[in-house]
Amino acid sequence: MTLPYYKWNKLLPYFSKEDGARVVRDVSMSLDRAPPVREEPKPSPAPVPKGPKPQPGDGLVKMMELHSRFKTWMETPDPPKTPKPKPVEQEKTVPPFDIQEIPGAMRKLHLPVSAALMERWFAGRLNYSPTPADEKAEIDQDGKPYQADMYDTTTVKIEWVRKFTRTNESFDLLINERIRTQKAFDQLRVTLTPYKEFNGDIFPEKLCKNDPIMLHRHFQFQRVGVDGTFAQKINLLLTSQWERSGAPDDLTGALGSFNIYAAVAHANITWDIRTRRKVATVTGLWVYVKDNYTFTDKQGDRSQYLGHWSSSGVIVIPLDAVAETSPYVPYSDYSVTLGNPLVKGNVYYPVYNSDFRKWVFKHQRGGDFVTYSDRCYVPLVPRITIPL
Repeated sequence: MTLPYYKWNKLLPYFSKEDGARVVRDVSMSLDRAPPVREEPKPSPAPVPKGPKPQPGDGLVKMMELHSRFKTWMETPDPPKTPKPKPVEQEKTVPPFDIQEIPGAMRKLHLPVSAALMERWFAGRLNYSPTPADEKAEIDQDGKPYQADMYDTTTVKIEWVRKFTRTNESFDLLINERIRTQKAFDQLRVTLTPYKEFNGDIFPEKLCKNDPIMLHRHFQFQRVGVDGTFAQKINLLLTSQWERSGAPDDLTGALGSFNIYAAVAHANITWDIRTRRKVATVTGLWVYVKDNYTFTDKQGDRSQYLGHWSSSGVIVIPLDAVAETSPYVPYSDYSVTLGNPLVKGNVYYPVYNSDFRKWVFKHQRGGDFVTYSDRCYVPLVPRITIPL
């Protein structure tokens, strides 16, 4: 019996429907490989003790010792040769596949940023949010705020994000429309009112000491959502929305469903004679991406299906994608092979969000983190003036 499946096209980000996947029983994805070694600060090397000074005659003594050893070696007879044992025929088994091989498969699919972020997750110390609410609040398993090393500010670049058409459309929507809604104006007033006693220019980046986290918390005032998660994209394979929504790509694998944010980059506080009150004139924005990298499932929902993975790439088994959307449809939960299962990379294993959580509890490693892109400055024309 063969199963239909969707195969990733490496050149263009889309899945083509194929047939011929065969179930492979009694094999499962490994979670056993040890986590990446975390770099610890190296202690300074201890000073090397000085050896004794050479004495007269030491060289002659050493030469005599070497001559004695050589003579003994020459006069020692060769040991009898033992017969070689007959080679034991190895039992043929399916080559193993470990969950930590997924980033390597991502690179084969031309998903380098997705791979880099997943590798960072594997390499991180134990850090996770027990619930979606904790994730939103950036609270860890101990009920404490995420620590500084759980924020990544170097991997994702806004220039790379904007290369994707759908992101550019959202970017334009944000700076041309969303920042000029009444809701945005109301939030700007809340954001800038604490500075109403100032006179002159405010540069939030300087006030926050160039800290993107502080800038986001204190000066962000509008956002726009982009895209869906990798799992949501997979589910679209089975709906009429597939052609309209597009296939997973590096942006989806890296950020899933994410937001583009606008924060105040420059404002001028002045006294308005006409209204006899302080006003803030916003002349520029910082625009950036922020996203939580995590494998948290919604409570009560089935774990999200992330595709069948091997060291060669990813395929999608339709039954698993349907099962995630309905409690009445069982997961196939079987590995499948495309060709000879004894060849490394031919067997594809089902992967779910829950597999990453199992890995976390097994190794006490794996760090959910928040990623910030770098910022893009956008001058405002016309400017936005807000009464304070």
